[in-house]
Amino acid sequence: MKESPLITLATDFGYNDPYVGVLKGVLYSHLKNPGIVDITHNLPVFRPDLALPFLLDSLPWFPADSYHLVIVDPGVGSERQGILMRGFFGWIVLPDNGLPQQLLKWLGPLEAYLLNKSSFPEGNSSPTFQARDFFAPALIRLIQGTPILDFSSPIRAEQLKTIPEQSSGNCLVWNTDHFGNILLGYHVQKHPAEVNILLGREKIPFVGRYQDIRPGELGVLVNSSRWLEIFSREDSAANRLNVKIGDRIPVGIVGGEGRYL
Repeated sequence: MKESPLITLATDFGYNDPYVGVLKGVLYSHLKNPGIVDITHNLPVFRPDLALPFLLDSLPWFPADSYHLVIVDPGVGSERQGILMRGFFGWIVLPDNGLPQQLLKWLGPLEAYLLNKSSFPEGNSSPTFQARDFFAPALIRLIQGTPILDFSSPIRAEQLKTIPEQSSGNCLVWNTDHFGNILLGYHVQKHPAEVNILLGREKIPFVGRYQDIRPGELGVLVNSSRWLEIFSREDSAANRLNVKIGDRIPVGIVGGEGRYL
């Protein structure tokens, strides 16, 4: 068994219920001195597609011997499968809800394995809390040193469930953060010459940093994680524009290179 494994958790469980605490209790009960990092427990509920950018922003910052448990699971209790993956960020366990396939596209090449449900009889029959009864036990076995092929088998990328990719010119709002900034589903690889956004009567200027506009005014920039971000300096752009997670915003991008979610 690996001593003091570094484990991250990212879920849509929120903090009003005991689910996060129970999940940690299972890990602490079976592992020796685990270090548990909460990425977030406020992933958009039932939306695996919106979980991807949270992982893209966090996984690369962890060492290669880390372990990650990601649960956004609208298919809990159904016939959907469990997946184990390995990449430069370590190991990750999550449902086959389209998110593993997206991770392969954005962070590949990755090893992928299908968890054998027969190896986890209690979790296989759990109707509502498979994070506790199926996914966490799979991660525990991995950390304890159980051979991978004892509880999983290799799976090809084309066998994973898919999520349709977003069409160009229409940016998905994947998050409105603590500051009211609006995170858009366009990841910049080469800086654009211009970004044109018109919401209602608001034409939003494309700037290089927050300080390029006066307090209270709107702007759009490329943020530190290379996403397009609409902000209102020292105010909430989400409240001002009445924008919420899951909305789609028409965006005109001139020049540069990038990728839509």
